[in-house]
Amino acid sequence: MTHMMVPDGVLPPWLWIGGWLLAIAALTLALWSTRSGDSLRLIPLAGTMAAVMTIVMSLEIVPLGYEPHLTVLAGIVLGPAYGLLATFVFNLLRMLLGDGSITLLGLNTVVLGVETVGGYLAFRALRSLHRTPSGGGVAAAAASILALAAATFTFLGIVWLSSVDVSLLAEEDFLEQAGADAPGFGIYANLVLVLGAIGWVLEAVVVGTVVAFLCRVRPSLLPAAVTSRP
Repeated sequence: MTHMMVPDGVLPPWLWIGGWLLAIAALTLALWSTRSGDSLRLIPLAGTMAAVMTIVMSLEIVPLGYEPHLTVLAGIVLGPAYGLLATFVFNLLRMLLGDGSITLLGLNTVVLGVETVGGYLAFRALRSLHRTPSGGGVAAAAASILALAAATFTFLGIVWLSSVDVSLLAEEDFLEQAGADAPGFGIYANLVLVLGAIGWVLEAVVVGTVVAFLCRVRPSLLPAAVTSRP
């Protein structure tokens, strides 16, 4: 659960407006960075990844209250700029499907952007240690856990700053696991971290398997910056 699920008008304006400003700045930088990229290959691939993320989102792991996004995979395959743009398109599609709101689009882009860009950076650093195909899978799995953890802490930081009633963020089955109708922030944060960690591992296994496969059969699908040998 690393996205904001509250109605419009619940969060203080300074917070969601700040989220929009951060998202606009990040997206502007991403667009500027794509000027010299392989747009003929990456634009269709970014659209495909946004569609895949939207489909995967529907495969919620109900007992955990966890939605896989594959945002880290998008960052690894597309690079940080196109990965962030694909994540923004994914958030737009998700909002149109009723999972989110217009005021929270900026904050959701920031939170999931941490997964996408952070996953790319972590993968790039870890990949340099072991360049075999299996090493690529391990690096991707580890990068997924690190990026998803960072995004979850970012999400919890936003919740803490907002002082919003956490019952507005949690689904009914999630509240039942807390053993209270309206858990405090501490209980909510602990549940998000404990249950989320299980989801991180499951998603990391999927991302690691996919990246290991790509490293073996289609390394050209990965950005040259993380596949080329020194």
